Amino acid sequence: MTKHLPIFSIFYHSYLHIKHHLASLSIFFLLSFVGIYLLGGFNLMDNPLGGLIYIIYTYIFYFCFVRVYFKRRPLIKKAEFINALIRAITISLLAFACLMFLKMLLLFGLWLLTPLEIFPHIKNFWANFITSQTFRYALYGAMFLLLTVLFYIPALAWVSAVIGRNASITLTFFHAKDNYWRIFFICFIIYGLLPFAIFLLSANSWFLRAFFSALFTVIQCVIYLNIYEFFYKTPKRR
Repeated sequence: MTKHLPIFSIFYHSYLHIKHHLASLSIFFLLSFVGIYLLGGFNLMDNPLGGLIYIIYTYIFYFCFVRVYFKRRPLIKKAEFINALIRAITISLLAFACLMFLKMLLLFGLWLLTPLEIFPHIKNFWANFITSQTFRYALYGAMFLLLTVLFYIPALAWVSAVIGRNASITLTFFHAKDNYWRIFFICFIIYGLLPFAIFLLSANSWFLRAFFSALFTVIQCVIYLNIYEFFYKTPKRR
């Protein structure tokens, strides 16, 4: 029997978890804020060392967050850390490769439209369309949908690896079967609308951007792990 992801319950139980674990989540908020504020401005292109340090810091943050959420001890366990790291690299590379492939298909499709030179009216219509807000929003929506399938669902395997469970990437699609649109809707809210809210709230202040980014990072993690619990029924250890 197919289990349908209860969207309202996911948000409600996430709220209850945050309400009952304010102390530990406050610590993670501070850790996230410090990491974003001090290192978030670095990227691998402009500052390889700073960007690499930020990536490592972020990975350890998420790893520890999941371990604490599911009450796993010790906090850092070598076997789980390495296994989860392998899953994270695999999932990221697969998602990146698929997105690059789709980008090449899009560019190839545009190249095929070169003969439209002989139809100036059609060419002008197409040129106006691909520079319009409608095309941009449609492209962003399509890319986000693909990320849901290529990254957010397979990332459930990473959570399993962190807490020492079966970390099969292919099985994540079996667990989430018939719930892709529900997962997409939730991910769109927490990874689409929340980041957009960050820019609205932070204006030009890096301090505020780091503050709200850290706050929403904690909220996003709790909601995502609630999704994981629904599909994997993972009891928290005492």
